Amino acid sequence: MQSFIRRLIKPILLRVFPQSFLSEMATEWHFYTVRRRLPELRRQFADKHDLLVNFGTGGAGRDGWVNVDGFPAPGVNCLLDGRGPMPFANESVRGFYSEHFFEHLGYPQEAEAFLRECHRVMKKGAVLRLIVPDAELYLRAYCEPGWNALAAVRPLDDARHDPYGRSYETRMELINEVFRQGVEHKFAYDYDTLEHLLRRCGFEFVTRSRFGESQDAALVLDMPHRQSESLYVEARR
Repeated sequence: MQSFIRRLIKPILLRVFPQSFLSEMATEWHFYTVRRRLPELRRQFADKHDLLVNFGTGGAGRDGWVNVDGFPAPGVNCLLDGRGPMPFANESVRGFYSEHFFEHLGYPQEAEAFLRECHRVMKKGAVLRLIVPDAELYLRAYCEPGWNALAAVRPLDDARHDPYGRSYETRMELINEVFRQGVEHKFAYDYDTLEHLLRRCGFEFVTRSRFGESQDAALVLDMPHRQSESLYVEARR
């Protein structure tokens, strides 16, 4: 019945609103329902300490971790809107990892609020490992003639298809896909900008890291298929 009602109402709504607006509203309604469960999550984690948090896992959650995502997926055991408060107690997290999530936050307000929450929940001396698409790497490759430099950053086959099923006629199409991903990506980072933001949010010892290398061995969860395009940054609480 609900499916029938949605099929009936959607054409009417599309006469008034563009599809992009309706999609955004559906997403925001989902996150509203997620935020309503925050008090329950706070009770769940109230007495939990020495947590390892993997934020934005998708379906790549790990055993023994708090695997956080905004949408249900295999392995996700903490459903949360990353733009709002976290349910963890002050100084209860001993390691924080996030790969290709941070660029989905608005800059600077949402990004700064997220990092300040990370800082609040992490133990003194704990490491935050943050991985995002490397905007500088892509821009340098774009400035090179031809496709070879870009194809080395985002692997392309002979037909210019990437590993995610997208294809490109021009190099600027590829740049926009990386920086915008439709409307999902909100900001493109280089190291200088990420370092500045981390320090502004109270983090210390901000350093550029590498694939598979970390100040905390527990935080090496890096996905190999993202290695060529990623910026790896670590900071301490």
